[in-house]
Amino acid sequence: MQTLIPMVLILAAGVAWRYLEPANISSTQVRMTMGALVINLFAPALILEVVLTSTLEKEFYQIPFSGLTTVALVLGATLALYFLLLRTRRITRTQAGALVMASAFGNGMGIGLPAVDALMGSEWTAITLIYELLVTVPFVWTIGVLLCAYFGTRVAGGALGRELLSMPPFWAVVLALIIRYFDITVPQALIDTLHLMGVAAIPLLLLMVGISLKVTSLKYMLLVVPVVFLKLLLSPVIAFYTGGFIGLEGAALTALVMTSASPAVVVGIALCDRFQLDTELFCTVLTISTVIYVLLAPTMFTTLISIT
Repeated sequence: MQTLIPMVLILAAGVAWRYLEPANISSTQVRMTMGALVINLFAPALILEVVLTSTLEKEFYQIPFSGLTTVALVLGATLALYFLLLRTRRITRTQAGALVMASAFGNGMGIGLPAVDALMGSEWTAITLIYELLVTVPFVWTIGVLLCAYFGTRVAGGALGRELLSMPPFWAVVLALIIRYFDITVPQALIDTLHLMGVAAIPLLLLMVGISLKVTSLKYMLLVVPVVFLKLLLSPVIAFYTGGFIGLEGAALTALVMTSASPAVVVGIALCDRFQLDTELFCTVLTISTVIYVLLAPTMFTTLISIT
């Protein structure tokens, strides 16, 4: 747990900022500004540096297969469960939409990446980046948006998939994989520059998550249980077996499983607001599942290392 203390402290700083709002700058404004910096500058630099300097080879092609299988199966189980609860009137449509987003799509960049970096070292963060940008992001901005529209206002705005193609991190992955495939030599000065910029991405991501954490109502506590089961138990179990099936082992498989278990994606807050889902429920689930993930991450890591 000691290795995660810096991560926890930065998360706590984000939570504190939301309550204190230094210099009279609102937490929403700070989160949006940091989000723009991370998405358009620091995250692409981090991705390019990590992928270009990584010693991984076949894992770059194994991760998407395992990730896509994992997310698809978890999403199927998620829809089956929440449609049942919706039909029996245990939850409303807006709650169902928020719970689907919280259960099926993880926050690999915001929580999974710092956890893997702290527990395993930066050489394994490439696993998290590939999983996030070639699996989670496409799912969120296509199927995720469709589901939000279905459970919420049902007005998608005709932009499904366009968000993905306009994201610099996605194109950073594509560019990095092309450079690796054609074995193009990148000047060391550029690698050093990317590293310097990329180092800033992790604390900014953690601050963004911290600012987003809040428990709005204790009445939602029971609804957290199925999310914890789906995201923190079912998802890593599926990832473990699918990853092992395609040949991943050791630290690579461990990083994959830890990424697959990462809690709800922060962009879900914006999607819940846009499609008039239960944003308060989503924020509560995000907060509690993040706390549980941080507490369980060291045990998950030691267990996986011992069996992979």
